[in-house]
Amino acid sequence: MVFEAKDAERLASFEDRRMWRLLLARLHPDAGGDHDLFAFACAIRDEMSRGNRADRATASGDNARSAESTAAPFLRTWQEAMGHWSSNNHDALKNFRTR
Repeated sequence: MVFEAKDAERLASFEDRRMWRLLLARLHPDAGGDHDLFAFACAIRDEMSRGNRADRATASGDNARSAESTAAPFLRTWQEAMGHWSSNNHDALKNFRTR
């Protein structure tokens, strides 16, 4: 989505982070803006960015699958290590209490 800026010849994208920051800064209650309007603008920005992420995820679905398959062995090792660590801590605390 693209809109034409009123005071400029350039086109501004709804994905332009600078424009969102400017808008939200003006609407922020601490700057004299309306709280409900600020919350509404935040919700719109969040929803639009969520849609953009979904589009990118669909386009790069193969990349996500390969990242998951690459991360799986690391996560499995990490979970085993954390399980071992917590088991040792549990045993150490149990032995400490019985002394």
